[in-house]
Amino acid sequence: MKIARISPMGFTPGKLAYHSFIRGGTGADYHQNPEFHQFADGELLLHWNAYDFDECSGGLVKLFSTSRDRGLTWSDPQVYMADFPGGVPYYALTLRLRDTNQALMLLNQSVHHAIEVDESRRVATAGSDYFKSKTRIFLRRSADGGRFFDHGVEIPCLSISGGKALPGVEFYGSADCLIQLGSGRLVAGFTFMDPARVDVAKRYQHYTGACLLSDDQGRTWRRSGEIHVDTTRGVMEIQFAETNPETEPGRLFCLFRTAGGCLHQTESLDGGQTWSPSRPSPLPAPESMARMTKLRSGKLLVVWNNVSSKTQFPRHPLVAALSADGGRTWGSPRVIAVESGTNQLSNHNLIQLDDGRILVAISHYHDIRPMTSDLDLALFDEAWLNGA
Repeated sequence: MKIARISPMGFTPGKLAYHSFIRGGTGADYHQNPEFHQFADGELLLHWNAYDFDECSGGLVKLFSTSRDRGLTWSDPQVYMADFPGGVPYYALTLRLRDTNQALMLLNQSVHHAIEVDESRRVATAGSDYFKSKTRIFLRRSADGGRFFDHGVEIPCLSISGGKALPGVEFYGSADCLIQLGSGRLVAGFTFMDPARVDVAKRYQHYTGACLLSDDQGRTWRRSGEIHVDTTRGVMEIQFAETNPETEPGRLFCLFRTAGGCLHQTESLDGGQTWSPSRPSPLPAPESMARMTKLRSGKLLVVWNNVSSKTQFPRHPLVAALSADGGRTWGSPRVIAVESGTNQLSNHNLIQLDDGRILVAISHYHDIRPMTSDLDLALFDEAWLNGA
């Protein structure tokens, strides 16, 4: 299958490299929601969503490409995952378990209420009704570090929502984050449309966060306390990291998207079992996702749109910042990319590679007809983040 030919990118230590990976309209109108996984031998996997018209389109597939030189050259994209009858395979979070060759995948599939499209203009004229859409989440296992997975088992959705069911569909939400702590504990973060906080008649959405915890490599799970915020639409796209297991055992720091003009934050002091009341972070943001990871240096890295807005606009510029104290304070942001107007640099993801470099994949949305979304790559190191 010939979808595209990916051109190589270069890199200079201490510098930012930026590259157009695949253009919107090549294979699909939109390329977005990238996710990374690096295998034990250093090979890198990038997979992402490709679709036409709308991200809730039932025709969405995941494409993938691999790199054997840590992000400089890439294979031609092929289909990674597609399941029209089972629903849109929107998120597929992958984690290789430490000191083993096992890996886990949390697969998020949603059957959306039918969208309406105008094919002549290549646009969606009516989006999915989330109150009529149903999400299922599956746990899949790999015995070879994440190259091949079994068919998995479904996680009972009410174990995530705490027994609260949406009328008609039971559960709508997503798996947002999956990490392994120094203790070996697995912490999986979810957000879900909360039946206790929505208004079905007015179609008012409100999301709550919760975690599932496992101390036996994912064989059994128990639910954490909930994460709440009172801003419009609630808690979205949570990201967390263990700060310092030696000096702060059990402390996790969490950032998440809100419609409150900034990212909000919370922390856990018991390995994800309970969470402090959420509060505004010092990071201004629109209603747009952030992505955060803990670097080998022990610092936290966050990549986000740093403009305060209580709407979803503007989703630019895209910046990166470091915290050397577990999220208590943040350094000056470094600009990864800029845009203008209602174009977007968002729906991104990041990974620190085994050689220390950081790779960010970015959905680059162009708000001109016909609307498209490219997938861009940014490659840099911690020296660039520190302004070297």
